[in-house]
Amino acid sequence: MNIVMFWNGVLLECSRRDFTRGYANSQQPGPIRTSRAMAIVHLAIHDAVAFKNGLPAAAYLNKKNIAHTVGAPPAGAVDDIVSGAAVTTLKAMYPRYADFIDDSYDGGDNARFNYGEEIANALLVARSNDGSDVMLTPPQVVSPVYGQHRADPFMPGQPRLGLAWGDVTRFTGVAHKPLDPYPGQGASDLLSDEDYKADYDEVVQYGAEDRRSRTAEQERIGVYWAYDGVMNLGVPPRLYNQIARKIVASKSLSVARTAEVFAQINVAMADAGIDAWYYKYLFDLWRPVVGVRAEGAPDGDPFWSPLGAPQTNVTGRSTFTPPFPAYPSGHATFGAALFQSLRLALDTAAAPMTTAEVFAEETTPGAANADETFTFVSDELNGISVDSNGSVRQLVPITFTNFARPVWENSVSRIYLGVHWRFDGLPRDPSENIGGVPLGLAIGEEVHDFFNTGASLGGSV
Repeated sequence: MNIVMFWNGVLLECSRRDFTRGYANSQQPGPIRTSRAMAIVHLAIHDAVAFKNGLPAAAYLNKKNIAHTVGAPPAGAVDDIVSGAAVTTLKAMYPRYADFIDDSYDGGDNARFNYGEEIANALLVARSNDGSDVMLTPPQVVSPVYGQHRADPFMPGQPRLGLAWGDVTRFTGVAHKPLDPYPGQGASDLLSDEDYKADYDEVVQYGAEDRRSRTAEQERIGVYWAYDGVMNLGVPPRLYNQIARKIVASKSLSVARTAEVFAQINVAMADAGIDAWYYKYLFDLWRPVVGVRAEGAPDGDPFWSPLGAPQTNVTGRSTFTPPFPAYPSGHATFGAALFQSLRLALDTAAAPMTTAEVFAEETTPGAANADETFTFVSDELNGISVDSNGSVRQLVPITFTNFARPVWENSVSRIYLGVHWRFDGLPRDPSENIGGVPLGLAIGEEVHDFFNTGASLGGSV
């Protein structure tokens, strides 16, 4: 098996265990810490291949001018070097699973393994003071103002996840990618903005617990993309790596190309988490479960409840909205960054993905692209996972014929759960730089440019 795919599988199992009862959990809690961990592991693997292939200028360590003492690689196959890099970073990110990680390595050449460990340690030192150790879950604001994020009323003790995450050092460029304010931002009456009002009315009807206008297919979309930190599934970066595995496995890539692709997608998602959380707390917008209840008559509904993030593999339903502000959607930002990165890294289309391309999927699905066609089974709907009512969920494979369609689905899925406004993911006008989709697409381009400026693994075998 491709050694990069092997260690990616171990990484995803560590992440799954981190959100599953019966294991020592919460080593990388939430999507933002998980995305950082996954980027670090795959950067170490990427650089192990770069140094081994005689391309030190392609290594992340050198592209970022990070001081290190990594010398010439020992002779022999790359697998043990990759394993040394993977084991070292995995144990740093998930120390409570050290035995499982060690058991995943069946032994080999010590010199090559130690060389990979040296690369990993240089990267870990570089990220040791990146701001990720700042308190992750401070309490809510005591007296929030109109429009401001606050705890889900169904979970009144809910903290704020990732208040300072926007200050974490980005993996590529220094500055956050630009994002415009949400519709009506700063208005004393948000409903006076026609786009906010349209998105407000939409989520009231399509995101309510009692279904209302939501179709079965829309509910399928909501659940399929969820991965809201639940048992056996974990968080969105794990889902998006599962999708990448499915796509990459069909391409028969070399170890070097596989290392490059997984480094790009995971760095893109790590920067997506940093940028999205920066703007989340900059704008600090309430979510529908608060916003709909807080508005006055005739538009407000003090009793409205969302369908909520699925409580998969936990019986006894309780509605749940994630513990951080709405705008922009982390799901939309992560997903757009992933598929933009895959398109550019795999060269599946003539041009980068645009917001207009994603936007069009709602009414006029784009042309099929054989290079972007894949079928994926979400762990939310795999015929094994259990709904909160105790029933086993149906097995639902979904085939996508281009990369824009899953970006669109992933973004609007949060409307159908009632946990996001549409503009958190996509604007009403595709020319506007509003929401997680344009933000994630821009990050995907930035990361691709970073890895492909100067030397890269792109042409390696």
